[in-house]
Amino acid sequence: MVKRFYEIVSIFAPNVTDDKLNTYVKKIKEIIASCKGNIISEENWGNRKLAYEIKKFKNGIYYFIFCETESNSLPFELKKFFSINEDVLRYGMKKVVVKKSVSKEKKLTEEQTKEKSTVGSQDK
Repeated sequence: MVKRFYEIVSIFAPNVTDDKLNTYVKKIKEIIASCKGNIISEENWGNRKLAYEIKKFKNGIYYFIFCETESNSLPFELKKFFSINEDVLRYGMKKVVVKKSVSKEKKLTEEQTKEKSTVGSQDK
């Protein structure tokens, strides 16, 4: 199966207690696990000022998760969770395309091989 990588940022109401926030994060992790995914990194960015008021709040608690999964149903499952939860002010999910990088040495070796084969064919 193809691995899909996602960045998930959720903004919770500033009046959410630490226990409640931990419960929400645990639920998000359970959803990711149920979609055959695992978390690569996560960060609690804390209480920050919002760019504009959302539901009469000027601040929000930001939480970031970077994960991978083999399932394509993760965005749908997370959307269900975020949309029914009143403590979630906003959320965003972005599919990240990870490109494999080829080392410069390997490229250089391939170019040298092509040059040698071209030179060798011209000599004949």
